[in-house]
Amino acid sequence: MRQIMFNSEIELGKFLGSNGIIPEAYQAISETTLAYELHTTPSGNTVLAFSSCSPDYTTRFLTGEFDLVPSKNLQVVDFIPTKVNSSFSINEAAVELFQQLGDDLKDLEHKHINSSLIITGSGLGGYLAILSTLRLHHAIDVEESNGSKKTKRPICITFGSPLIGDKDFKTAIDERPQWKSSFLNVVARKDPIASFFSSETRYKPFGTFLFCVESGGHAAFEDQDSIMLVLEAMKSSNDDNSQVYDYTNVLSSIRRKVLYRGVSELSEFNLNPLRAGITLQLKEVEVLSDITNDEVEKMEKKQTDMIKRKSAMSAYDPTKKLNDMKISLTYMEWYMKTRKSEGGYYDSYKNATSTSDIEKQQLMKKHQRILNQYWKKVVEEKDIMPQKEGAKLRKRWLLGGTNYRRIVEPLDIAEHYKKGNTNYIKNRPDHYKLLEKWSDEDKKDSKTSEVTRHKAASLTEDSCFWAHVEEALISLNGGSTDNEEKLKEFESYMMSAINNYSVSPDIFLERSSLMKWWNEYKAHKGTGYASEFAQYMNNESYRSYQ
Repeated sequence: MRQIMFNSEIELGKFLGSNGIIPEAYQAISETTLAYELHTTPSGNTVLAFSSCSPDYTTRFLTGEFDLVPSKNLQVVDFIPTKVNSSFSINEAAVELFQQLGDDLKDLEHKHINSSLIITGSGLGGYLAILSTLRLHHAIDVEESNGSKKTKRPICITFGSPLIGDKDFKTAIDERPQWKSSFLNVVARKDPIASFFSSETRYKPFGTFLFCVESGGHAAFEDQDSIMLVLEAMKSSNDDNSQVYDYTNVLSSIRRKVLYRGVSELSEFNLNPLRAGITLQLKEVEVLSDITNDEVEKMEKKQTDMIKRKSAMSAYDPTKKLNDMKISLTYMEWYMKTRKSEGGYYDSYKNATSTSDIEKQQLMKKHQRILNQYWKKVVEEKDIMPQKEGAKLRKRWLLGGTNYRRIVEPLDIAEHYKKGNTNYIKNRPDHYKLLEKWSDEDKKDSKTSEVTRHKAASLTEDSCFWAHVEEALISLNGGSTDNEEKLKEFESYMMSAINNYSVSPDIFLERSSLMKWWNEYKAHKGTGYASEFAQYMNNESYRSYQ
């Protein structure tokens, strides 16, 4: 049971140090003579490798010629922003180098959207590997949102790549877990480029960092503050050379050395297991003497928090959660089917007075609350992602969200008007608007909106239908010319819905709000009033609507 003595980053470091993919990726870089090339490694992996930049360009970088620039109007990186992080800052060298590669690289990335691809680069070439990986991730997001199940995520391995962007850049990546988990930056102690921005607080790291020294010692870190501490400690031991570091020997040393994790080695620290693990990591990469006890204590706290977060995330299965929500929807559907004698589930819910009806209403409110919390969170998480290229909820979630909206929103509407409020549509919650918007976009993409329906919908398609009915009731009691115009518009709305079979037959139940409106409207207009809708209702054609 020795594994309980160590934190997750030690185990991660051991795994990465023994992983043959890392030296194979670096070998592919060494064999690249053009700006970028595809390679097949001895183990059969496909590697897209970017060559290192020229010594002159590297020297310009190390003399501070390139700094952070705002992303606004930088179309070359327009696949990175999210709704929450719509702007960020990125090193100008990364933008300049990436822009020089043109569309040929983008075409190559798309050719490998359905195959496992390792993308790699060393030094400033790591900037290109990072941006290429991010762009491919975005393209995969779009494909998956449109229903594709064949895509495969890339892995990005950089060697001594300097920090590329600010906090907002990091956050834009961290918001997408599948993006965040695919980055590994290998950093050697004597690489001057890798730690160039370690003292610059505007720059923030992301992904996993595997630090290594010439003796073969190595340690992995994921926490950004810990990464910055180790980078700074490594920088302080470097001389001011501007040579591009060769990782061949240090990678070979890592492969030969086994990081021993026995109790005997840890006992010299006389610390708790987590603190001992962190101390051993720092000792492995020869920076323990450069980091204070207070800093180690902060690293321990961050590690504890990270372990808790990972544990919570591993327990969260999005598909299972979606299936759990179907249980609540099933309760709602049962309620719908048993409320027909009360004028339908909308009016039964709104006008519940008996003890039995109120008990059922309270049960529905419980499931309504569960569903609302879940779908608000799902939509909020999706809405922070870019929408410009049609990225939307995956098909399964989109169908679930549409059913949820059509079943639950009418109950929200019932509560809105029961409280004496008006104009629900103007105050409609954003998550309903977005679910409807994405559903409409999906219909256009799949051309399902062009299919002619010949049977009444089992669920009224417009989840705001009852809000239109409530507003018609309000207009009927208003008496102004403007209200008369609104009533005519409602008639047109009703006939369109009937002709398109987009409403459920339940709206015509005898005690429904619609039938209440119609009876009052008929009396208001008088027996001589003639319109297409009035004729339809007077002839009781709705009785055969199905």
